[in-house]
Amino acid sequence: MKFSGRNLLLVVSFLLYISFTAGAQITTPKSPNVRFDEIMRGGVMIGPDRYVDVSGNPFIEEEFQEGEVIHMDSSMTHNVLMRLNHHTDEIEFKLDDKILVFAKPRQIDHVTFGHRSFAFYDFIQNRQKDAGYFEVLAWGNTRLLLRRNTIVKREDKPPTDMSGGNFRDYFRTTEEYFLKKGDASAVQIQKGARSMLKALGDHEAELSEFIQENKLKLRSEEEMIDLIYFYNSVSQNE
Repeated sequence: MKFSGRNLLLVVSFLLYISFTAGAQITTPKSPNVRFDEIMRGGVMIGPDRYVDVSGNPFIEEEFQEGEVIHMDSSMTHNVLMRLNHHTDEIEFKLDDKILVFAKPRQIDHVTFGHRSFAFYDFIQNRQKDAGYFEVLAWGNTRLLLRRNTIVKREDKPPTDMSGGNFRDYFRTTEEYFLKKGDASAVQIQKGARSMLKALGDHEAELSEFIQENKLKLRSEEEMIDLIYFYNSVSQNE
């Protein structure tokens, strides 16, 4: 049976959206909400000008964006203003005139804002186990994840008469892709057909046929997403 990667992506995305939202309890930060109170309790207040001496910023979007917090029982808290700080690896949110971070990220299933979804997962990188936030690019039993990491770099500049040596601090962001199968820790993957087939580990014949029929190079994020949704469709039929 032949599959169109783009059509498959649209259908699966719609079904996943229905499953996440069906029967969800909807609350807002302003309403009595025990779950939201629990995840923000002990949150650290953030100063708004802490990066004033560093060029750029460690956010995809510096402005806070309205979104939803999806709890472990699928209930939702709506109308939360959030952004993800890739330097501190924390979700920052606004409550009244304060900027806070979620104190207990493992108590959240995921958050959505700015047409993106983010989740906190364990991962393995360079044989070391860690945990942090990922953007979820493809949902399912096997998930395609994108992790961004922002560090502060220093650039030397020509000396001036007033200060002698001169420099500029700036943010540099790197992006890495991961696969998460079921409840296992996420593992880093590389782009390309050979690397992705090896990382997935099974259904090689079906995946190879899908790649050939759709002329995929798996060098773009969009093609990687298509392959993961196809892989999930094949796996769930076992």
